[in-house]
Parts: sequence; C-alpha cells; structure tokens
Amino acid sequence: MRINEVTAQEFTAFAEQHPLYSFYQTTEWANLKHHTGWDHHYLLMSDENKSVAGCMVLVKDTPLHKKICYAPRGFLIDYHNESLVAEFTRQIKAFLKQEQGIFLKIDPPVLYREKDINGDLVPDGIDNRQVVDTLKRLGYRHYGFGKSIAKELQPRWVFVLDLQGKDKKTLFQNFNSNTKRSIKRAESFGLEVRQMRPDELEEFKKIMQHTADRRGFLDRSFSYYQNMMEETKEHCKIFLCFLDTKKAITNLEQTKQSLIAKKERYEQQLKENPSHQKAINQQNEVMRQLASLEKKLDTTITLQKQYGNKITLGGSMFLQYGKEMLYLFGGSYADFMYMNPQYLIQWYSIQYALDHGIHVYNFYGIDGHIKEDGEMHGVYEFKKGFDGKVVEYIGEFDLIIHPLYYQLYKFSFALYGKMKRIKHH
Repeated sequence: MRINEVTAQEFTAFAEQHPLYSFYQTTEWANLKHHTGWDHHYLLMSDENKSVAGCMVLVKDTPLHKKICYAPRGFLIDYHNESLVAEFTRQIKAFLKQEQGIFLKIDPPVLYREKDINGDLVPDGIDNRQVVDTLKRLGYRHYGFGKSIAKELQPRWVFVLDLQGKDKKTLFQNFNSNTKRSIKRAESFGLEVRQMRPDELEEFKKIMQHTADRRGFLDRSFSYYQNMMEETKEHCKIFLCFLDTKKAITNLEQTKQSLIAKKERYEQQLKENPSHQKAINQQNEVMRQLASLEKKLDTTITLQKQYGNKITLGGSMFLQYGKEMLYLFGGSYADFMYMNPQYLIQWYSIQYALDHGIHVYNFYGIDGHIKEDGEMHGVYEFKKGFDGKVVEYIGEFDLIIHPLYYQLYKFSFALYGKMKRIKHH
C-alpha cells in the first residue's frame, strides 16, 4: 500500500463514496481556506490499484519556517481497522515530514459513545472507545474529552435530527410544546422565510454584527461571508426571516372580519338561547382571539410606520452537501426576537431539507455541559426543542511529526494567546 498525492477530481471520486465524507473534505472547503493562507494536498492510499483510505490536508506556514497541518474532520478510513490506520499513519507522517510539517491535527466525526436527546448513554449503544485507544497507541496525542464548544476547531458535541422516514406532520408533532408554540406565534405575526438573494449579503452581515455586539463575541468579516458564498456556491444557503407589514396588515384585517362575523353569530344564538353553554364558550374564545389579534394589528401598524413595508428580522446560514444539512450560525435583531424569527427559520430549513431528500439535519455545535445551567445551555435547549439526539465525537488528536518544533509551536501559540487576552482587557 502506498500514499500518493492525487488530483482534486481523483480524491473527490473516492471521497464522495465514503461514509465519513463531509463538506470539510471538499474542494470548495479547500478553496475557501486558501483565502486565509492555507494550502492543501489531496492524498489517497491504494492497495492493488484500489483506494482504501484518504484525506485532504490543509497546510500553513509558521514563523518557525515549518508548517502546521490539519486534516479537517480527519481521515476517510475505517478507524476500526487498526493495521490500516497504522499504515496510513506511518505513510502520511513520512509525507508531511517531507513537506516540513510540525504536526498533523485530526478531529474525526466518529461517535464516541451513543447518547439520546438528553445526553444520556443509550443502553447497548454504539461505543467507540477502542478507536481512541488505537489512535493513542499509534502515537496520536489526544486532547481529551473537553466539553467547552469554544475550545474546539470543529464542535466535538453536536445535535442531530434524523429525517429519514419522516414527514412534516410527524416532525412537527415531535417538537416540544414550547417550540411548536413559538413557531405558531411567529406565523401568527405573518412572518415569512425565504432564501437570501446574493445582493442581500450586506443585510445578513448587519444581522450577524448586531447579534455579535449583543452577545459579546467577534463577528466574521464581510469578506468571510462573501468568500463563503462565492466558493461554496449552491451548497451555501442563507435563509432570511422577514415581515411584509402591508401583507400582514391585510391578512390580519381579513381574519378580524372573519372573527367579528363569528362573534355576531354566537351573539344571535345567545339571544335565542341565553343559557346555550357551547355558544357561550365559543363566544368567549372568539373574544380572546379578537383581543390578541387587535394587539398584533396595532403592533404591525406601528412597525409599518417605523420601518416601512418590509422588515428583515433575522437570518441563518446553512451548508447543504450530500445527504446532510448543516446549520452553521444565525442571528436576530433584538427588537424583533419576541416574534420568534429563529424558530420559524429552523422549521423552514427542516422542511427544505426534507423536500430535498436530505437524511440528516445537523444543528451543529452545542456545549457538552448538558446537565448544567451554563452560558451555552440555552443553545442546547433551543435545538433540543426540535427533537433529535446529542452526538459526542471522539475529539481532537495531534500526530507529532517534529517533536522539538512542536514544543516551540505550542509555547509560541500559548504566549500569543496570553498576549491577545492582555491586549483585549
């Protein structure tokens, strides 16, 4: 068996058939990372002219005149085949040593131990602890089983919804009561969701910048979003939630007239039979609905006067690739969060995924402190409301190629991080 550097086309032909293939091993992702200084290699290992393993490796120069190397989401390999992993490791280490590599980082999307929606272990579920042991035995340095989403290159903990064999009605029924109520509330305001046009990217950037400022984190640059759209092309989907105030007012007025007509019918029934309990209950319900509708109508009219006929409330970015829909990030304007735009965006995108034959809806990163009421717990609770399960991957590993330079790099990186924190404060 021998590792060879191959063309993008040769690598893609192998990768697309592999069960561990994801967007992070595509030429589109490699091209996107090129904008931030990463070069790349496509590698395949063959046995008797048949490819048996491979990976895309990103490489970046350092001030040490050596390179850091990263195989995003690890190797396309059978991690349970220890002899195959051992041989692939030996050969890729030799290849990257020639390329002046310091170390190779991998973070395979291999399930650690199977969990349910609450993060509890599934009895007799999938258990891949032996994969971790194998990699450590082969010389990989494991970063452990951390739970903080902020400390991973790619999330080790994610939340996933299986769409196979389900329809929209079943999916909605499986949402928890708060999620269903939030979606219905968004719809009652007349909110709509559609795919963003390319010329609206600045509006999405404004949403994300507002969200970053509100939540206290640094947003990505406009060029990042622009490059993402240009390089990933049709795989990148940005859905915007908006309120057409003119249309919403018209619909609310029509609903109001319908409710008034119902109220008048019940009043007539009660004139004929004042003790008709069913009519009394129906009239009370209609009065409740009318009062709620009047509030929404007043709110919408006020919003129209303040913001005009079209108001963008929030947006989210997704990657659609193969049989997976991946939710990357999203945001909302604080003034409109009470209308629940993010709930409607998620429901819209889940239905989009179902309509396009996608099997897995990946809500992506959550914090591993599932049982604790921490800063990121609300993110988990939001995603959990749509049903699904917690997925914990085996984590990050470093294959050290040059021990001395590895220690120098780790020291320099830690010092750089410390200086940044001092500067930030």
